[in-house]
Amino acid sequence: MTKSTTRLISVLGEKRALHLQFIKYLFCGGITFVVDVVVFFLMAWLFFPSLGTDDPFGSVIGMFGGEIRAVSRDVLLRNYVINKIAAFLVSNTVAYITNVFFVFSGGRHERGKEMGLFYLLSSISFLVFTWLSRMLIGRFGWNVSLSYFFVFGLAMIANFSMRKKLVFKG
Repeated sequence: MTKSTTRLISVLGEKRALHLQFIKYLFCGGITFVVDVVVFFLMAWLFFPSLGTDDPFGSVIGMFGGEIRAVSRDVLLRNYVINKIAAFLVSNTVAYITNVFFVFSGGRHERGKEMGLFYLLSSISFLVFTWLSRMLIGRFGWNVSLSYFFVFGLAMIANFSMRKKLVFKG
């Protein structure tokens, strides 16, 4: 192996240094984010419409010849939650796997309890931040994309803290 490959393997395996841990968490969060975005926006476009033509993703889809199905505000808000749930289930599984392999050290709890706590805390975070998104969209008129990305950033910071302190060894 080359020296740089050996160093990369060493950095990926290091789970104690907080700065490396957070950088890897951001990278794994990026992977999780991409999975979440793909699942959410495909669902919002193709299965449970929750994009408006004024939404940035709706505009992009329209530019490429895709059609945005208009729905009432109530249906949009309901479908938004359905799409968030589907995206959460897929992306949270990706998050758990990447967190275990690259970011945190296990051992605070046995594996089943660790996974249960991970999903419990993620579910609480999901509920709080989905409620916040609905409020931003419904009460303050934010578009779906802006609300989605803003809340995702807040959730990432909250989840790192909870996972580090309550789920994993460190």
